[in-house]
Parts: sequence; C-alpha cells; structure tokens
Amino acid sequence: MAKSTEAEQLEKMKILETRIKAPSIWGRYPGGIRFEDLQERRYEDAVRLLKKHYLTEEITYRSVKIADDKEGVDEFTHQARIWMKDKMSIAAVKEGTDKLIGVLIMRIQEKQAFSRTFSRVKITYNPLYSTVVAFNNELEKPVNLFDKLGVRRYFKIYVLALKPRYRHRGISKEMLKGAISLSTSANVPAIAGFFTTGRGQQIADSLGFVKFNEIYYVRYVIDDQIVFWDTGLGNYGAALMGYRIPSVEEPIEIQPQASSRFNVQVANDEEETT
Repeated sequence: MAKSTEAEQLEKMKILETRIKAPSIWGRYPGGIRFEDLQERRYEDAVRLLKKHYLTEEITYRSVKIADDKEGVDEFTHQARIWMKDKMSIAAVKEGTDKLIGVLIMRIQEKQAFSRTFSRVKITYNPLYSTVVAFNNELEKPVNLFDKLGVRRYFKIYVLALKPRYRHRGISKEMLKGAISLSTSANVPAIAGFFTTGRGQQIADSLGFVKFNEIYYVRYVIDDQIVFWDTGLGNYGAALMGYRIPSVEEPIEIQPQASSRFNVQVANDEEETT
C-alpha cells in the first residue's frame, strides 16, 4: 500500500511538473492554429523558418539579398537567438502536427537602459546586415517611445514571420493580439515595432497602433542609390508604430535607496549588437 501511495504521489508530481513547463496559450485561430510561448525546444525550428521564409521575403532583407550571403545570415540568426533567449516571444503552431508555422519575436525595452543602449557603439560586421540595422536605427532613433507612449518599459517586436501558405488569412493580426495579451499578462503597458509593408501597417493601425515615424524607401539613398528597391506594390515605406495598452497601469516607480544594498543594477545587454 505504501509503495502504491508513493507511486501515485510521484505520478502527481510528474503531472504537475509537466503543467508548470507547458507553454501559456495566448490565442487560437480557426483551423487549428494556436499561439503559445516560444519555448527553447523550438528555437532551431524558428531559425530555420527565419532563414527560409523571413530573410528571403521581408522587404529590407530581401532587397539587400542577405539570404545569398552566409555571413549575413549567420549574423542575423545569431542575433535572433539572443532575442529569443528572453523567452518573451510567441510561436504559431499547427495543432495536431505540432509544427511551427510562424514566430513573433520580441523583448522588453527598459527606459533606464535606453540612453546607455543608444550611446553605445553597435557593432555589426556583415555589410548587408549592417545596412538594415542602420536603416532601423534611422527609423527609431529620432523617437523617444518611452515619452511618446508614456511608459517606462515596452515590448519591442523584432520579427513577425509566417510560412507563405498561412499568410493573408488574418493570422498575423491574431499573432499581434496574442502579443498584446502576453504584454498585458506581464504587466508591460505598451508594445512597438517596425512595420515594413503597407498591409502590416494597416493591420497594426486596426489594432490601435500609432505611427510615430516613417521613412519612404525611395527617399532612403546611399551613394546616390536607392537601398531598398524590391519593395512590391503598395509598400512605400517602413514605419515605427506603437500601442499603449489601456488596461495596463504601471506601478509607481520606486526611487533608489541611498544604501547600495537596495540598488539593483539593470542588466547590461552587451551581447546585443543591434
């Protein structure tokens, strides 16, 4: 009897551990698609998806042909792994097969680290990847999103990618809704990111995102050459857009104590190169 009870307790512990490790579900889409935490076991699947379907099709990376440059691809995927390590990203999964069909990768941005982050020299080595990073910096740097959104932290979207067969079905919009749900659950009051297509900007606008800055592709010129020329119909520029979640109230900021015992240092994100 004692052995039976011990075995039952062990089984209960295993079930509880499985539940604890199970990803949170942030939404579902008709047709058997769920949006859940992007767990570590899916990181390499996510990297493969980004190589095959994101770098070859997202406007800025496609225009510089980064997919044809191994060094550029390696630098981007190295950075993507750093972003994913924060475990604040979302996987779109086909139920039944449990296969990854899309990812939304994001991380928390803290106001207290903002000035240090932008004052640091951002080192990138591959010229193609550096071209896109420089463009994104031009888009983001003139805008203080913390002031614009009235927050001390927000989620920054780095990547939203879907396999081709799942596009134009409203799934991207549902993934963004899932990201808002995750942000709300984490008590992070805002979310922002770059939207490089006209359709993406329309989707963000429909969810309440505000456009804070925009650069038209035909006006972004280096050495008298338009950098991003392969943009497609209706894609005129890239926009920095953000959404303040009205249901989330940030707690009152606690002032640092004089004693160093109570002063918590913000982690220095030296490994991030963008």
